[in-house]
Amino acid sequence: MRKVKIGLALGSGAARGWSHIGVITALQRLGVEIDIVAGCSIGSLVGSAFACGKIAELETWVRSFRYWDVLRLMDLSWQRGGLLRGERVFNHFRRIMPCSAFSDCQIPFGAVATNLSTGRELWFTEGDIHLAVRASCSIPGLMAPVPHNGYWLVDGGVVNPVPISLTRAMGADIVIAVDLQHDAHLQQQDLMPVNIHNEKADAGKRAWHARLRERLGRSVARQSRATPAAMEIMTTSIQVLENRLKRNRMAGDPPDILIQPFCPQISTLDFHRAEAAIAAGTLAVEKKMNELLPLVRTSV
Repeated sequence: MRKVKIGLALGSGAARGWSHIGVITALQRLGVEIDIVAGCSIGSLVGSAFACGKIAELETWVRSFRYWDVLRLMDLSWQRGGLLRGERVFNHFRRIMPCSAFSDCQIPFGAVATNLSTGRELWFTEGDIHLAVRASCSIPGLMAPVPHNGYWLVDGGVVNPVPISLTRAMGADIVIAVDLQHDAHLQQQDLMPVNIHNEKADAGKRAWHARLRERLGRSVARQSRATPAAMEIMTTSIQVLENRLKRNRMAGDPPDILIQPFCPQISTLDFHRAEAAIAAGTLAVEKKMNELLPLVRTSV
């Protein structure tokens, strides 16, 4: 009998993308064997490390980030194309993930980017894996686009924020999708940190948390009357567009299991908050345990 292939589709989400690490490690502990992985934007970076057997090294690296470490990795560019060149961070990533070609992967891996010239999505499943990841992560306006075969490539989230279609095209029978942007509209409504023990809190603590969230919400509402910064406007606008596109695509091609890490306190460039993001990914898997347990039997 042919083995059922389980695919993992890792969505875009900038700094929230470290949640993918928590999802992957939690699935591994549970015993769910992933046969195929596809990623978009930050999902392609994490997915490539997983496909090449370097997820532990990536986790160690990102957990070491501090605020100033992230700033040092941001190489500002005064040229057209983007605020950042992106060379520093991707040069460091090459050291963590030395695999240079898709053929070096231990399991099939795919990345999605956007062809800026045609407006169509481009699927990478062979060739230079670092070029594919770099192109898939190029947030428009923030990071410079990547030249490839006479075209300019940008972030895959512009056309396919959660690459379910690519995962199925690569041969997955069952698709587990990880959506990082589902709570983008709540980013200023809940500032409480992720707490994996929240469900065990007593009624008094839950009431206290609710009152504190309400007071914080009123404070944020007052602050939000100020004109937002240009970076906030750009990234939030991209999130709104990606969310609309993602909902439309999922309506026509839904995943078999949808995992949604909840971390609204993590902003676009909060890459130093890996611990909170990874914890959110772990918790999101735990919440889907009933749906995931049958896959443990399927994959053994």
